[in-house]
Amino acid sequence: MARRVVRLMAGSHGLGWADQAVVSITSFLPFVMIGRWTDPHQLGIYAVGVSILALLLATQESLITRPYAVHLHRPEGTPEQFAFNALILSVLFSLATAVVVGALTLIFYAFGAERELLNIGWVLAGVAPFLLLRDFARRFCFAHLVVGRALVLDGAVAALTIPPLALLGWYGALSVTSTLAVMGAACAIGSLGWLYLSRRAFSRSVRQIGTTATRNWRMGKWFLSSQLAEQAQGYLTPWLALVIAGTAVTGIFAACSSIVAFTNPVLYGFFNVLLPKFVLTLRDKGVAALRRQACFDAALLAAIMGAFTLVVFVYGDDILRLLYGSESYAGYGHVLVVLAAASLVGAIAAPAAIALAAAERAKAAAYLTALTAVVSVGLIAALLLSQGLLGAAYGMLAGEIIGCIGLWGGFFLLVPKTSSTAS
Repeated sequence: MARRVVRLMAGSHGLGWADQAVVSITSFLPFVMIGRWTDPHQLGIYAVGVSILALLLATQESLITRPYAVHLHRPEGTPEQFAFNALILSVLFSLATAVVVGALTLIFYAFGAERELLNIGWVLAGVAPFLLLRDFARRFCFAHLVVGRALVLDGAVAALTIPPLALLGWYGALSVTSTLAVMGAACAIGSLGWLYLSRRAFSRSVRQIGTTATRNWRMGKWFLSSQLAEQAQGYLTPWLALVIAGTAVTGIFAACSSIVAFTNPVLYGFFNVLLPKFVLTLRDKGVAALRRQACFDAALLAAIMGAFTLVVFVYGDDILRLLYGSESYAGYGHVLVVLAAASLVGAIAAPAAIALAAAERAKAAAYLTALTAVVSVGLIAALLLSQGLLGAAYGMLAGEIIGCIGLWGGFFLLVPKTSSTAS
């Protein structure tokens, strides 16, 4: 066991953790800056904007980059053609996103929406394509298991994001719109630089793009269903809090969630390389090896996340006061502990979901995740109304437990040791 952990640290997982640490810090520090230099109202609005970006990134991953990773060793045409087709699909999706967000902002303007919300809409329309391109670049590197290149890209984006935000905060000019604008500019510079340096990986031929799009959709629609369900569980809570309790309560929930996100370097550092690793394990060693690897990764994640949850249990209130300063965030340590426990259960479930995808059982994973999301959202809404934020947190925990049981049960039933994969 110890020897396998050392190998993980020295290989792609170690670089994946380092990369995700950079990404998580780049995502986390804006929350802290807005929370300290503005107020819970601004933090709540920012959390809603981040949830929209997360939905767009999840859609691109489901329909473009994750199918690319699964089909990488069985490409349409040459590998360079296949890569270029994926890039073009990403660019088209980015342009469509900008048009849709801009059109929705115009509609809100026609109905007399607040100026602050309109400004956020315009900024999102401008920066979303660059955030999507940056995410495509990262996941392209993960698919090829060249995680070091993703680390360089994300380090550059972090260096271009955090210092300008700190200056804006120091001079009292930090806001949701300025934060999003800085992030978009940093992603534009970093991702366009990556694209230039990686230009030889693409053939500039779109002859197979229709076939690639169709093939992606056949698999990606199930990935998208799963992602939408996961987004509903993770990001619908801020929207429900916004509607039911207002932006201040939404900001408090976002503050608690941002502390739970301390574990993102570990979780997403794992998740970013699990799919290509599981695909190679299944291809080279078979289903039994895939099952063993998924169980090992789940056990390792459980140990790490269990330790984090214990720390939050002991020091949760102190961490909230230290990071956010204001008394508005005091007294929510119990909420923080329950959210950490929900993240622990979700981490245990993730290897089963990713292994189902590697075995081309994405449809089953989508059904299981969607069913879990329906139950989870219902619990969150009902408990938020009756018990406030603490009830919503317990609703999230219950949903994660149901999902974990369903995904692991589905994995062992649908991918038995003696089976072959199905398309």
